Amino acid sequence: MADGMKKKETGPPAPQAAHWLAGALSSAYHRVPELPYLDRATSLIMIVCVLGYFGLVAYIFCSTPAVEIEARMLEGSLIKNSALALTQGEEYLYVLESPESAQQVAYSVSLSPSCAGVLVSEQSQQASQILCILKNGMLSGADGGVANANYGNQSILLFSPWMLAASENSSWSVDTVYSAHGVEMNITTHFASKGKTALAGREAYEIEVGDTSGAPPALFFIDAEKRVLLYADLGNVTVKMVSAPFALDWNASAQN
Repeated sequence: MADGMKKKETGPPAPQAAHWLAGALSSAYHRVPELPYLDRATSLIMIVCVLGYFGLVAYIFCSTPAVEIEARMLEGSLIKNSALALTQGEEYLYVLESPESAQQVAYSVSLSPSCAGVLVSEQSQQASQILCILKNGMLSGADGGVANANYGNQSILLFSPWMLAASENSSWSVDTVYSAHGVEMNITTHFASKGKTALAGREAYEIEVGDTSGAPPALFFIDAEKRVLLYADLGNVTVKMVSAPFALDWNASAQN
């Protein structure tokens, strides 16, 4: 019976196991490199602390949900001097050009009993959408978050509400505040008129739009009568109206 029990023993007695563990730890300790100006014991503490720090950072990075960034727009006072001038049956066509490609975006204007203003349909190679725009230029049924600067994700090239305030000396600004985890960053966008000019045989307001991010400003030319976009220079992209309910003469313009 004693012989059988001896056969079942699978490890050294407790004193031998403790002696083996102490030897293993001592061997590992002596393998710890000594950092400059530190002894081996202090070096071990430093290495353990550094490894623990990076382990904690890795845990936080992998387990913390993605940071959500919130943005809110704070508009300055905007005085509109015109009502929406789009009318039923009008059609507009733009060409967008960049160094890599060119594409067309078409717009048509219609009426509907369900819309208190006009329906504006946008068609492009990427997508299509239909917006109901009121006489004050705002999007029908929109909440307070929709600004005069644009229609958010539903923005269109043809028209933005701020175009109804364009004049020879108009000036306007919008603050966009980005916040995440209690940290805020503010970017101010300025809309400044450079006066009235002749473009494509039309009278237009030249509006410079720039912000405090340091990016080069963009230029927008707004038709003085219809309050729609005639031409825009966005730096790496130009937007040009090539067909409209009125005559266009780009041969007489600098932007041709």
